[in-house]
Amino acid sequence: MKKYQQLLNVAIYFILIPMLLIFGFFILRDKQYNLISMSIVILMCVPFFIAYEKKESTSRELVLLAIMVSLAVVGRTAFFFLPALNPMAAMVILAGVYLGPDLGFMTGALSPLISNMIFTQGPWTPFQMFSYGLVGFIAGWPFIAKLAKKNRVILSLLGILVGVSYSLLMDIWTVLSMDRSFSIERYLVVITQAIPFTISYLIANVTFLNILNTAIGTRIERVKMKYGINI
Repeated sequence: MKKYQQLLNVAIYFILIPMLLIFGFFILRDKQYNLISMSIVILMCVPFFIAYEKKESTSRELVLLAIMVSLAVVGRTAFFFLPALNPMAAMVILAGVYLGPDLGFMTGALSPLISNMIFTQGPWTPFQMFSYGLVGFIAGWPFIAKLAKKNRVILSLLGILVGVSYSLLMDIWTVLSMDRSFSIERYLVVITQAIPFTISYLIANVTFLNILNTAIGTRIERVKMKYGINI
């Protein structure tokens, strides 16, 4: 049963949500980006509620999710004057590492959606949701999370990896948003121009991960142990 649940999760995160992004971008032509964003939220909640609907700790896990999303949003807002140097990605990574891939994905997807209510919602929001969701999912993969908890170097390398991945994914949207077509040549140009921002992402991720890991990770582990939350 657990195997089928994992397959469902992967199908939703990496097949249905990308298809929804494609539909919104090319068919709706970004005119209904709020609808697409809400549809992503509904889709990503499906595996969570299927897996946890009979567990007594569901409400506690939702509280942990809400806390991590809130911290990510507050972190981005506090560093609004330095958009490329904020702790939101680090919070998403820590959510994945300590709460698992599913809650990591949900934290990643909800954080830009909610924080953009403060900054600006736009056709880029669904792409940010998927990209940050992917960051949380990768960080929460059991083998990666186990290593990251024990080793600061691995945690820092994880911050670098997902920082580069997020930048590359968002650069795809940048290219498509120009004239709704994609070319490798243009993509390479955009990647090259984005190098300073990518480096900023990496510095922010590594710095905030090393600053926040012990404080946040220790508290999450205590809560999980105290209330018998098995994630």
